[in-house]
Amino acid sequence: MLQGWGSDLRWVLRVLRRSPAFTAIAVLSLALGIGANTAMLGVVRSLLLEPLPVEQPYELRLVGWEHPGDLTISQIGSADYPDARTGRVYRSNLSYPLYRALRDAAPAEAGLFAFAFLRGVSIGMPDGPALHAGGALVDGRYFSGLRVPMALGRGLDDTDDRPDASLAVVLSHAFWMRAFGGDSTVVGRTVRINSRPAEVVGVSAAGFVGLSAGGFFPQTEVTLPLAAQPVVYPRMWSDGSLFSAEDVFWLRVMARVPPGGADAVLRTALERALRTASSPLTVQAGQQPELALLSGARGAQPIRPETARLLWLMLGVVGIVLLIACVNLAGLMLARGVRRQGELVVRRALGGERHRLVRQMLLESLVLGLAGTIAGVALALGARGLIRGLVTGSLGAGAPAGADTQVVLDPGVLAASVVLGLGCTVLFGLLPALRVSDVDGLTGARARVVGSSTPRLTVGRVLIALQVAVSVPLVVGAALLLRTVANLGRVELGFEPAGLVAFQIDPGFVLGSEADYPALYVRLLERVRAVPGVRSVTLLENALLSGIASNGPATVDGERHMVYRNAVGPAYLETLGVPLVAGRVPGLQDGPDAPPVAAVNETAVRALFAGASPLGRTIRVGGRDVQVVGVVGDTPYRSQRDAVPPTLYESALQRNGYGGHTLVLRTDVPVAALEPRLRDAVAQVHPDLPVPALRTQSDLMAQTSAKERVFTRLLALFGGFALLLASIGLHGVTSYAVSRRTREIGVRVAVGARPPQILWMILRQVLGLAGTGLLVGLPLAWATNPWVGSLLYGVGPGDPVALGTSGLALLLVALSAGLLPALRAARLDPMETLRVD
Repeated sequence: MLQGWGSDLRWVLRVLRRSPAFTAIAVLSLALGIGANTAMLGVVRSLLLEPLPVEQPYELRLVGWEHPGDLTISQIGSADYPDARTGRVYRSNLSYPLYRALRDAAPAEAGLFAFAFLRGVSIGMPDGPALHAGGALVDGRYFSGLRVPMALGRGLDDTDDRPDASLAVVLSHAFWMRAFGGDSTVVGRTVRINSRPAEVVGVSAAGFVGLSAGGFFPQTEVTLPLAAQPVVYPRMWSDGSLFSAEDVFWLRVMARVPPGGADAVLRTALERALRTASSPLTVQAGQQPELALLSGARGAQPIRPETARLLWLMLGVVGIVLLIACVNLAGLMLARGVRRQGELVVRRALGGERHRLVRQMLLESLVLGLAGTIAGVALALGARGLIRGLVTGSLGAGAPAGADTQVVLDPGVLAASVVLGLGCTVLFGLLPALRVSDVDGLTGARARVVGSSTPRLTVGRVLIALQVAVSVPLVVGAALLLRTVANLGRVELGFEPAGLVAFQIDPGFVLGSEADYPALYVRLLERVRAVPGVRSVTLLENALLSGIASNGPATVDGERHMVYRNAVGPAYLETLGVPLVAGRVPGLQDGPDAPPVAAVNETAVRALFAGASPLGRTIRVGGRDVQVVGVVGDTPYRSQRDAVPPTLYESALQRNGYGGHTLVLRTDVPVAALEPRLRDAVAQVHPDLPVPALRTQSDLMAQTSAKERVFTRLLALFGGFALLLASIGLHGVTSYAVSRRTREIGVRVAVGARPPQILWMILRQVLGLAGTGLLVGLPLAWATNPWVGSLLYGVGPGDPVALGTSGLALLLVALSAGLLPALRAARLDPMETLRVD
C-alpha cells in the first residue's frame, strides 16, 4: 500500500511539474488568501483584542463616572470610557483628593491604584544626547495592582511614591533595548528625567508597554512615581498643587476585582465614599454622579475608534481576498478536471481501477493544498510585521520606535483558512475523478470516439461570475480612493512645502518656569540658523497640515466668533513661503514684554471684519486683547481636507503652547545628513533637551492622509489581484469552451461563418459572464462603499465616474482574458477539425 501511495505521489509531482502555470497559480492563490487573512487577523488581535500581558487581566476594572449636571472642573488628559453593554459613555479622570477618598473606602483586596499618562519626558543619558520617551506617573500600588512581570529589578512601590523619596524610574523592555542595548547592569544606574537625577530600579518584561495602546498618548517607556509630578512634570500644575486641588481631574483609577460578586461590593463601597466626599461631583443636590466599573483588560487608552474601524474593514478586505482565492481555485480545479476527463476515460478503459484514479486525484489536490498552505503560513509570518508597521506607522495607532508589542498568529483562524483552502482544493479536484470513475471504461471510450459532448462546466461558469461580482467592490473602492488621493493632491496649499523640515521642542522638559521659555526659543533659533545647510528657521505652535490645530472663541466689537489660533516666530513668511498681504507678522521684537500682537489670514478678514482692513483693530482672545498688525495669505491648517478657517497668528514668544513649539526650517540638505547637526545644535543650548525624529513637510502631509493612502494601496493591490484571478478564471473557462465546441466551430466555418463572427461568438460568452458578475457586483459595491465614506474627499460613495471606470476596467480585463481563445477559435481550419472527427 505504501509503495502504491509513493508511486502515485511521484506521478502527481511529475504531472504538476509538467503544468507549471497551473501549479503556480493554484499555490499562489491559496497562499495569498491564507497568508493575508491570517496575518491581518493577527494584527487585529494584537492591537484590538489581546489583553494586557499581566496576570489575570480580566480582573482589572476602570473606574469611570457620569454626572447629569454642569460641572466647573479642569480635566487634564481625560478620555471617554464607552460601555459596550449599555452604550453609555463615562468620563475617565478624578482629582487626587477624590481618588484618596475612594482608595481609603475600597476593600483591601481591590487594590485601587491611580496613574496619569504623559505625552513625553526627556531622558538625559550619561554618555549621549537626551532621548524622548513616552511616560506615565503612577502611585505605589500600580505595579502590584497590575501584577506587572519584571525582566530586571523591581517595580515602584509606596516607598518610592513619597515627596521626600529619591526619584526612581522603571524602564520598559523596549526602551531598555533602545537606550541601553539590553545592558543587564542598568538597574542602579542614574539617568536624568527632565534634568532631574533618577535611579533605574527595574525593567518591565517584554510586551508590557503600559496602559496606553498608542494614539494620543504614546505607549509607556518610562514609569515614574506620582509624588514626583511637581518636580518632574511641573507644567501639569494649575494655580496650586494638583495633590490638593479638588477641581482638577487628572488621574485615572483602576482596580483589580476577583471573581465572585466582588464588582457589586466594590461599587457599593465607592458610591458610599463618593456621596460623603468633598468634590465638585457631589455639591449639586439631587444630581449625584454615577460610578461605573468597566473592563480594564485592554488597558485605559485603546486605539482610536476610527483606527479600530479601519482595522476591521481591512480584515473584511482580506477575507474577501480569501473568498476570491478559494472561488478561483475551485474554478481552476474544475476546469482542469473536466479537461482531463478524456485522459481519465482512457485510463479507465485500459483497466485503471476506480480507487486508484480517485487516490491520484486526491493526492494531487492535497499536494496543491499543502503547498499553498505552507506558502501561506510563510507569507503570514513575513507579512504580519509589514502590516502592523503599515497600520501603526500610517494610521497613527502605533507605539513609539522600538516598541515590542507582539503580533501573534491566531491558530484558530489559521486552521480555518487552511481547512477552507484544502476543502476547496480537494472537493473540486475530486469531482471529475468521481464522475468519470462511475462510467464504464468501454462506454466512456466509445463516447470519446464518436464525439459525444463533454460537460458544460456550469458550476465553473457560476463560480467565475461570482468571482467577478466579489471583485467589483474592491475595484470600485480602489477607484474612489484613487480619486480621493488625486483630489487631496490638487488642494491649494498657499505655501511651499518642498525643503521644509520640522521637529518638536518642549522647554517644559528642562525649564520649571514658562517665563523662561522665550529666551530658550531665541537661543534655539540662533543656534539652528547657524547650522550649515539651514536657509531659515521659525517657530510654530502647530506645524501646518500635521493633523493638530488649536481653536477657541474670540470677540470682535462685542461679537463672538470661533477662530483658529497658531503661534509663529520670526522669519515665518520667509521660511514657509506664505505671502504677506498687508502689514507684518509677529517677529523677534514681539517678545513677552511687548504688547500682544497677531496677524490674521484673509479668511479671518472676511469672517471677523466683513472684508474691511483689520490693521490696528483689537481682538479679545484667550483672556487678553491682541492687536492685529498684519494680513497673510490663506493656508490650510489641520489637514488638506478642511476648508481654510479664520486663523490668528500670534507671537510664539508671547504664547506658550501645550507641549512646546515646533521648529520649522527650510533646507536643501537631506534629512539624514542634517539630523546629527541639529541634535548637536540643540544640545549646545541644553544637553537634556531631546530632539524627536525629524519630519519633512511631505511626511506631515502624508500623515494626515495616511488612511486614504493605506487603503488605496491595499484596495489597489487586492483589487488588482482579484482582477488577475478573474481573468485567469475567464481564460480557463473560455479555453475549455473553445475546445469543447471545436467540432461545432468547424462546421460553422465550413458552411460560411467568417472569423469575425466566430470571434464575436466566443467573446459574447466572456462578456456574458463578466456582465452577470458586474450586474451583481455593482449593487454590492454601492452597499459596501459607504463603509469607506469617511475616507473620501471630493467624491461620493456612488460616484458615477468611479463606478463607470471600474465597470469598464472589468469588461476590458474580461475581453483580454477571452481574446486569445477567441482568436484561436477564429483561426480553426474546418478540414482539420472535421477530419479528426
